[in-house]
Amino acid sequence: MPNGAQRHRSSATDPKLGAAQGFADTLRDQTQGYVEKRKADAARLVSDVGGAIRDTGTSFDGLPQLQEFFNQAALGVDELAESISRRSFSEMYDEVHAAARRRPVLMTAAALAAGFALFRILNPHKGRPVPRSRAVVPVDVLPTPDL
Repeated sequence: MPNGAQRHRSSATDPKLGAAQGFADTLRDQTQGYVEKRKADAARLVSDVGGAIRDTGTSFDGLPQLQEFFNQAALGVDELAESISRRSFSEMYDEVHAAARRRPVLMTAAALAAGFALFRILNPHKGRPVPRSRAVVPVDVLPTPDL
């Protein structure tokens, strides 16, 4: 029975296994690069939302309490954007996974709401057809007896 060192040596000498390992490494590197780009895009989008919230708050000059509310909301969104850019994808995944384990009912409700919203977006409401028994028939169509 070969041990781990013998198995490793045989895979290093086998060109097919070496090519497969090289392909897997290249695929992993490309995937990580893609995830990092999308993560940067998400952080930029969240930061833009924070800026929009802050800009909305500036329009309430006469109401300082409301203006402060918008500023605090913008700060929270900016912190989220910073957190997204600072953390790795695996850290964010682990955090969401831990939250799902702590509150499974909340995560199930969120998944149902997201699924329903996705269904409504992908299948727009076309309106229910009117049954013939309740359809409005124009007066011209009905024959009128000549009296």
